[in-house]
Amino acid sequence: MSAINAANSQASLDHISSGRSSAAVRGAAWSVVSSFAPAAFGILVFMATSRMLVPAEFGLVAYAASIATLGTAIAPAGFGEALVQRRGIEQRHLDAVFWLCIISGIVIFAGLALAAGPIAVRLGEPQLAALIPFIGARVIFDMGATVPNALLVRAMAFKQVAMRTALASLVAAGLCLALLWLGFGLWALAFSQLATSVVACAGAMFSARWWPRWRLNFGPLKDLGAFGLFASGNRLITMLSVDQILIGTLLGPAGLGIYGFARRIFQILSDLITGALSSVSYALLSSMQGEHGKLREAYLFATFASSVASFPVFVGLALIADDFVPLAFGQNWVEAVPAVQAFCALGLLTSIGVLQASLVKSQGQADLWFYYLVAKQVGTLLYVGLFYSWGVNALTLAIVIQNYVMWLPAVHMVVRILRISPWAYLGSLGMPALATLLMAGAGMAVKLELAQAQPLLRLGVTIGVCAVVYAILLLLFARRRLLQVKSAVLSRAKR
Repeated sequence: MSAINAANSQASLDHISSGRSSAAVRGAAWSVVSSFAPAAFGILVFMATSRMLVPAEFGLVAYAASIATLGTAIAPAGFGEALVQRRGIEQRHLDAVFWLCIISGIVIFAGLALAAGPIAVRLGEPQLAALIPFIGARVIFDMGATVPNALLVRAMAFKQVAMRTALASLVAAGLCLALLWLGFGLWALAFSQLATSVVACAGAMFSARWWPRWRLNFGPLKDLGAFGLFASGNRLITMLSVDQILIGTLLGPAGLGIYGFARRIFQILSDLITGALSSVSYALLSSMQGEHGKLREAYLFATFASSVASFPVFVGLALIADDFVPLAFGQNWVEAVPAVQAFCALGLLTSIGVLQASLVKSQGQADLWFYYLVAKQVGTLLYVGLFYSWGVNALTLAIVIQNYVMWLPAVHMVVRILRISPWAYLGSLGMPALATLLMAGAGMAVKLELAQAQPLLRLGVTIGVCAVVYAILLLLFARRRLLQVKSAVLSRAKR
């Protein structure tokens, strides 16, 4: 009997080998829920806090969160990705990764607490001495969720992930709004960030139904070593908010408040659109190692679908930002409109970048992606140093241009792995790009025609016209491809 239980336990840790397409479709659907919940609640909280906090207060929380994120970024959570990518894992691997993450989280939190005072003195902002360790406590809970999250993603159990994420977002939003109503100001926003990590960690443990054994044995980490280290490096570079830390240091809380506001809008939309892609694409593409034809088909399929969803959203927001931002968030944030529009330009690369990262890392090349991200961060450091004196909006635009330049090496990596021409890859983006461009032209014509109308009326008509024009153009230009997407989803959903 024990042998049977052991076999069943090992089977539950293996990659899915059959029904992957169906699991991916279901996973994508649940991941949309998983992405929509925090985005929806995040927008609600963001609108409330932006009307009650001035840019300087918003910037203080953003700076403290950036320092806390630095702590989370240097933790070895990339070993969780190694658990997803490795073909065969055992319980000993899970225990070793869990205790490595927990011990690292505690040590990092202690470091953040010790550094908070000197940072507050250096910047002349006493509140940072308490804000940094308070938000920084989330590193322990984020690390505690590493292994159960990896198990859920490996099994493509995205329903559990979605339910857990929705619950965490609901609790955090409810607590933040309640604290705002009670007059806690910026501490309400800080508390919501910590609450999200606490609830998400507890939910991951119960969803995965996995508990660590009380045994410290780091020997199994050797099996995950190279990939885990480079994946942790990738995570460090991706999460490292070097732009926010430098801007907060060089331009102060008010400047960071404007930049952080625009970045937050971008992040909410990115999470909403691409959140469904990240975990699903990584798990699916990892399971296709050695199946080159299926890998290429799945990747190009996902690229087309993601660009159809993301291109009109970001271009549309850039078009209406001058009306939308003051109506939704208040007149305090009119100054942030150019930065919001610049981040929208960056958003066009977001969904593509998520898939590029998933492809490269899923094929065991985490080291290559790490070096690529290092180069991007070095470029960001240079651009901030060169352009910060020009102001927040010019600096944001410079960072966006740098990201477009650095997108070209990522394209090279993709076409090399898939063994296709750059034109074949870019062709999957062609139709959505053309439809979006024509949609933007129609929207601009509407705005010019209604230049003297009330902002709310102009906003509503512009959104409506853009939506109709985009839908018609997509049906004209990409009807065949859309039917293929529909057919694939319906057929696989029935399996």
